[in-house]
Amino acid sequence: MIKLINISKKISGLSLLVLLSSSLYAQKKKEVKPKKFVSTVHMSGSSDFVYFALSEKSKTTVELVGPGKLTVYNRVRLEDNKRVSLPYYLKYTLDKKKVSTKKIGPKAVSKKIFYKSKKLVGKPSKADKEIINIPPGKHTISFYKYKTKQKAHVRFEYLQTEKQQWQELVGSELKKVTLQYLATKKKNSYARINNNEAFRFSTTEDNTKVRVYLRADFTYKMHTDNVIRLVLKSGSETKTYKLTCKKSKKVENLTDRKLIPGKLEKIYIDIPLKKGNNQYELFLKDDEKSALVRVFVNKPKEEISLKTASK
Repeated sequence: MIKLINISKKISGLSLLVLLSSSLYAQKKKEVKPKKFVSTVHMSGSSDFVYFALSEKSKTTVELVGPGKLTVYNRVRLEDNKRVSLPYYLKYTLDKKKVSTKKIGPKAVSKKIFYKSKKLVGKPSKADKEIINIPPGKHTISFYKYKTKQKAHVRFEYLQTEKQQWQELVGSELKKVTLQYLATKKKNSYARINNNEAFRFSTTEDNTKVRVYLRADFTYKMHTDNVIRLVLKSGSETKTYKLTCKKSKKVENLTDRKLIPGKLEKIYIDIPLKKGNNQYELFLKDDEKSALVRVFVNKPKEEISLKTASK
């Protein structure tokens, strides 16, 4: 922000006030109430809190718009005069696809937090705090307890960070494919990749994230989901992303009429900070499969600030 103020003498006081207000607003944590949950437990201490019960089978689901950081506070009900909780796992799924777990270690009984209802037996444990990074876009995250019979409860706080700005890259050596939305007639250009043809691009030390838009290619004879394994390679290091793709009913392929585009899949990838230019390749692991991609890298915050100041 200091660089912005030094350079942006042309910005009016009102515009600067709006920028500062937006920045402060974006940094404020908000309590998140799940869209779906099993039951609630009210706790009291320095403030009153509502926690949501976790189940091994029934989900507790929150809906968020990223990018941001979701803080999950975990507590266990300690009964029969127990003083310390047992370890267990917090299990969660992102957009019904990616499954992750976090181990919750033992926690002693809390001396500051109590159950508001005298009917509840036992006392809450101290809180375990887990932070989950939420990628850009709209997301659904479902939570469960795992490998425990203890009564576990959670509450959520969310800090939405600044919206990421993206720069699209061009795979000049690859075949270009034009897709068109049936409803709006809007067109987008994609590059086709497969096991032999890769989308090659470079990043600098200012780039920290890559966003990939992917649509699998379907033939008219394919009536099931198309499982795509996308590989990102840099030198000797590779990462593989498994995607289960479905046919799209909203777009058509204007370049290859014999192929049906898949639904849009968005992949967000953190890339390591390295000095100089870094070379990457994006391709498919499986033979006889192909997909359409658009590739973006994040714009450095300093560059965004300079462009904003010069308007």
